[in-house]
Order: sequence, then C-alpha cells, then structure tokens
Amino acid sequence: MRRRRAAPALLSGGALAAVLCAAALVHAVCIGDCPPPDGQVAVNELVLGVNIALGGAALAVCPDYDANGSGSVGVDELIAAVNDALQGCPGAPTPTRPPTSPGTTPPATPTPVASAVPSPTWTLAPGPPITFFGVASADDSLQEPTGVGPNGVPIYERPFGFGFILVVEAKGMFETSGQHPGRTYLIGDAPDLQIQSNRNLGNGSAAVCDIEPPHPGGVPGIDPPRLEDPTAIADTLNDFGCRFTNGQGGQTGRSCGEACLRFDDGEFHCKSEDTTAQFCAPVDTVMAFPDGDTLVTVRARNVFGELGPAAQIIIRVP
Repeated sequence: MRRRRAAPALLSGGALAAVLCAAALVHAVCIGDCPPPDGQVAVNELVLGVNIALGGAALAVCPDYDANGSGSVGVDELIAAVNDALQGCPGAPTPTRPPTSPGTTPPATPTPVASAVPSPTWTLAPGPPITFFGVASADDSLQEPTGVGPNGVPIYERPFGFGFILVVEAKGMFETSGQHPGRTYLIGDAPDLQIQSNRNLGNGSAAVCDIEPPHPGGVPGIDPPRLEDPTAIADTLNDFGCRFTNGQGGQTGRSCGEACLRFDDGEFHCKSEDTTAQFCAPVDTVMAFPDGDTLVTVRARNVFGELGPAAQIIIRVP
C-alpha cells in the first residue's frame, strides 16, 4: 500500500487575497517576528513564513509562526503575520517623549510629511510553485536537511560533491490538459524548469547540454542568482536543466508513479502529495559540486509562460 504523507498547505491566489484583505486577528503575541525578535514583522519575515508554509524552510527558523502549537504554519497564522506587519505588533513599545526640565518648552512634534514612496504590493508569482526541492542519496532514499542557512534555506551536507540526486517537485504545470510538464531546450529560449547554481559545477563548461562523450562538461555558475530576464541566461539554464531526465534518457518531468524517491515502505513516489511533476538529476563527477557551500535556485514555468516562485537549497561539501 502506498503510504500517504501529509503535505504542507499551499497558498492559492484566493488564499493570498484572504491574507491581504482579512480583518485583523486578535492575538497576544507578535506572529512572524523571527529571531532575534525586534517587535516588528518585516517583508523578508513574511516571505520566510510563506516558505515555511510551503515546506521550503524549517519551522525551527522562526517558531513564532506556529501560534497555535500545531507544528506547522497555516493560512490564519500568515494572515496574523501580515496584520502585524501592517498594523504593528501587539504590545510593541510606543515611543515616548523625553522628559523636559522645569520651565522649558517640550520639543514640538514634527508635522507628518506625505511619503513619495508607494506602499508595497503583496503578490506571489502566478506560475507553478515548487512543492519540494531537496536531495536523495544514491540509493534513491530521501535525505533530510542537515541544517538551515541564511533566510531559512535548507542545507544538505554531502561527504563528496557527487554520488547523489537533485530532486525538484512542482505543482500545477499543464494543469488544464492533465499532462505532465515537458521542457524545451532551444538555444536562446529558457526552459520550463529553470535551475541555476551560484558556483561552477564540474569544469564549468559553457557548452550547452554537453552530457555525452567524448567531452562531457559541467555547468557554469551564476553569482548572485539571477531571476530577472531568464532569456539572457538561457544557455546556462538549459545546460543545467537538461541533466534532469525521466529515467529513460528523456529530458522531461516524471509522474509520481515514475518517481525517483524511494521511501521506507519500499515504494517510489513523490515527496509532496500536491506534486504534479517531479524532476530528478543524478549528480556525477562530470557536474560535481565544489567544496564549501553552493546555493542552488530553481523555479518552474507553466504552459502559459508564467513563472512560479523560486526555491533554494545549499549543497555543502566539507
């Protein structure tokens, strides 16, 4: 029997609208004020909360998001965090006027001046979200993160820079036709699975999809990660993306029935039950990761050309 695993709650467009428009929730703590607490919720902390809810970051990075003690982050807690960001945290200290000496006039309160800076727009990318991004060992078993890096990015430490599998799962691609997402590899056009590394993999060869003998090569690094104008880095995206195959040599995604992850029950299936397609890339010596920390960034595009939010992991080789 296939074992069902609980998947993190995903935010749809409607849920996001609820987050933005819902009335303030009454709560006694500041939800989303991540360590070290400063009495306010910043934009990066809201983004981190969404990542925790989607399973892209560990709850331990910001335990204050779990206001109800459920062990996860729900939409109601994200709503409360947004309200704290917009309206201020409950119990946050109110600035007080410094005391004045007898006979002196208190300093005048400055007249507020209208700001020319527009209010932030709270939006999420419309394309398919990444439901899981992680690592499997050479025997196809799922590896748990070994740590958490900056901004809650999971760290996967490996004894060597090769001999493991990169696994990406996405939701909602080609949803209207019921097909699993394919990808095109055309010079000058970015693929549907867009993955990049901030450091060279293997020899960092600039040749596109040089995966066959007699001269297989690695993948160039892009540092810092570049998310705007993917066409400008299409060759590198294609070079990395074409390492993801369906197990039969085809450069395309897999259904969960063809998954590359093997669980304790001996069955192969996707990590997340919300996954529409899974992508797997065995990391061999040709595209070995260098020593140290390497940041890998991925996002997916649907049939309408809409890109989803990015997900990241760190591959650490001692």
